[in-house]
Amino acid sequence: MSSVGIMKTIKKVICFLLCAYLAIGLIWAAKIAIIHYLNVDGLPVLGYHDIVSDEDKEKNYKHDIYHMSISKFEKQMQYLYENNYHTLTMQEIEAYYNGSYQLPKKAVALTFDDGYKSFNTIVKKVLQKYNFQATCFVIGYKTTIDNPKYLKKEDLINDENVQYYSHSYNFHHCQKALKMIETLSKEQINDDFNQNKNIVSSKYFAFPYGVASEESFSVLKQQNVSLAFGYNQNRNMTRKDNQYLLPRYSMFANMPFIYFKWICQ
Repeated sequence: MSSVGIMKTIKKVICFLLCAYLAIGLIWAAKIAIIHYLNVDGLPVLGYHDIVSDEDKEKNYKHDIYHMSISKFEKQMQYLYENNYHTLTMQEIEAYYNGSYQLPKKAVALTFDDGYKSFNTIVKKVLQKYNFQATCFVIGYKTTIDNPKYLKKEDLINDENVQYYSHSYNFHHCQKALKMIETLSKEQINDDFNQNKNIVSSKYFAFPYGVASEESFSVLKQQNVSLAFGYNQNRNMTRKDNQYLLPRYSMFANMPFIYFKWICQ
């Protein structure tokens, strides 16, 4: 084959691969859109992590998807406020799930994982500004160590804007391809819950990494957990969902604003 023929073949292969990639992307996007709109009458539960200053974001977390700048977070909250969204407490979410509470026309739930100090020093001020409510799911173990990035036990005071619940005592570990909770027995999971009892309530619970296990569900029932949350980037939570694995959207720091508005609609 001549060099010209080889180049034509290479171009055809590249064109084919690009078309295949585009087709897969369109199918994936269509799937997400369909799942989202099938559950559009449910409740968008937003799962954030750390909120940092713009300077800190640029300097230390520029490419980190779990550390959102305060300006981006503020823009999202301002949008919710200006468009008359109601932010739900855990008690309201539970009442909605049980059928005794009708969602407002525009409703959303704000949650924050891990128990970063920024929840009290940054997030809470924004919540107060807009009279919003939010829930912080705290890693119990983090409250016991000397790390200025995380809240201490004495910081966990519920008020009209914020509530604190369990994100496990110390499940934030991975073993090879598995999350820690996937490798534990019921007894080990139960022990973790018991360790958290004197730190933060487990009435509402968020699974570390959004990953659950069959063994964990019976423990949640035994521990009188009312609702538990995982992650599912495709859809709102509804009354049909498993009460111990309710979906949340992971609020990545690089999330386009148009996508934020889309999931909240």
